[in-house]
Order: sequence, then C-alpha cells, then structure tokens
Amino acid sequence: MKVSGAVVVIAVLDGGSGADLARRFTAAGAAGMLIADQRAAVAEDLAAELDRPGCPVVGVGGDIRRPSDVAALVDTAEKHLGPIDLFCVAGPDGERIISLADLPDHLDLERLAELVALVGEAIGEVVPPQRRREPDTATAA
Repeated sequence: MKVSGAVVVIAVLDGGSGADLARRFTAAGAAGMLIADQRAAVAEDLAAELDRPGCPVVGVGGDIRRPSDVAALVDTAEKHLGPIDLFCVAGPDGERIISLADLPDHLDLERLAELVALVGEAIGEVVPPQRRREPDTATAA
C-alpha cells in the first residue's frame, strides 16, 4: 500500500479515533486527507491541526453507517483533494484500510458506500460493547 502521494479518507466510528492514523499518513507523505467523524468539531479540529502545504486536510461530520453520508464525504474528498486512493475506517478496536487500487473494478459511489458500511459493521460486530471506549465526561477541577 503506497501512502506517499495518496489521497486518503479516514472515517471514524463511535469510540474510535482517527488522530493517530491521520498523523501517520501525514508523516508518510499523503497528498491530501479527509477526516470524517460523527462529531464534526473533532474532525474539523484535527484537520486544522494537520493541514499543511502539500497535504491539505479537510474535516467533516458524517456517519459511515449511512450510505448517503459516505457518498457525501466521497464527493467532498474528490472535490477538494482529487480521486481517493485509500479509504480507512477507525473503530474502537483499531483501523481497517481499503486500497481502492487493489479492488478488481472501479467502484461507483453506491458500491463504495456498501463496501464501507460492511467494513464498519464488521468492526462494530467484533468489539464487545463493554470494550468500547466511553466519551470522556470528566470535568476539569
């Protein structure tokens, strides 16, 4: 899987974090990145932190369990960054990376949405609810 020069989409599931993955892709020379999280502010803040010349980063809100959200984030990524090379899902148990070049046929948005939804469901099914991280609700004293 070639990261240098790649356009990457990172979709974050409940309990997951795309921050480490996004930092690794930036360090490896990604040409652009879109980060999608159900918590739009989290994605936007991470995008602002990592955005740099040569690797623009866009943060958006979205839930990859909804095909319409997947289609919207793919459209946004292609509009701002160009054709997507890698599609990643960051869940509570880790991450899965799909290299679109390794797939046999060019996928349309509907088929890509189906594929990503399956990856998201698979991640959700293998993580028992008791292992999922809870949002940090602690307040500063």
